[in-house]
Amino acid sequence: MKGKIIYELNRLLKRSRNFASKPIDKETLKKILDAGTYAPYGLNPPQPWKFIGILGNKALSISRKLDSNSSCVVLCFSPKVKDYYNQLTNFGSTFASIYNMVLQAISYGITYDIVFQVNEELKESIYRDFNIKNEEYILSAIVFFGYSAQKVEPKQAQRNVIWRIE
Repeated sequence: MKGKIIYELNRLLKRSRNFASKPIDKETLKKILDAGTYAPYGLNPPQPWKFIGILGNKALSISRKLDSNSSCVVLCFSPKVKDYYNQLTNFGSTFASIYNMVLQAISYGITYDIVFQVNEELKESIYRDFNIKNEEYILSAIVFFGYSAQKVEPKQAQRNVIWRIE
């Protein structure tokens, strides 16, 4: 397995909107969220992200508003800052954290889908329902996790990459 773990996880990295009804347990979700904390952060620690993991009917309610059927949802927030460069750094590190969570999920046989843009009405209800101050945080993404309703086949390389090693 030497040198193959990340390679194999990336090959299985397939988005899905068709989730099976099999629920994700709380311990597995905790491990997925924990994996996100190992992402690099471009500014001074501690990492300022906020992630809210939701299971069950509340998660299903949010996912249905976004044309999904996931009973496991993670709300991902980046801190708002005034400086443009630091805001981009915050977004980048938030997405690195999401990528770590997705890789962890894939290792459990769980697929994912990500929504980056939501309508203002839903966004405002999320800020209100989860007591997040929209002047302090930006809803960067909503990640759906679930077991796939169909078999997930490993990806095949779809493009030719020319490597140059000297």
